[in-house]
Amino acid sequence: MTAVPDWLRRHYEAVDAARLDDYLADFADDAEIRFGAGPVVRGKEDVRAALAAGHARHAMRHEFLNVWEAGSTTIAEFSVMYTYADGRVESVPALTVLERPNGLVTSMRVYIDRQRG
Repeated sequence: MTAVPDWLRRHYEAVDAARLDDYLADFADDAEIRFGAGPVVRGKEDVRAALAAGHARHAMRHEFLNVWEAGSTTIAEFSVMYTYADGRVESVPALTVLERPNGLVTSMRVYIDRQRG
């Protein structure tokens, strides 16, 4: 495991605190995100809307398990705890691939393993 880069730690501290404007500043204007097999969302305003929708559904806390870096690509493995308004808590494994060719995130791909029972 590579040490968690400062920018990545700050980014996920803002994510977990639901400070959307703070961590959205890490994204390029033409950034794209994708959650699993969902549609690709392009452009900072659509990225904002997609991320805000997640915050509206649940609070979250990311625990870093592993981080790998190769060039402008960072891969982060997490255990993510989601807390819902009804008090339900769900802990899931997740992997995020971030591309940052010029210091801003141009692509973020998130893979979450949720088992529904």
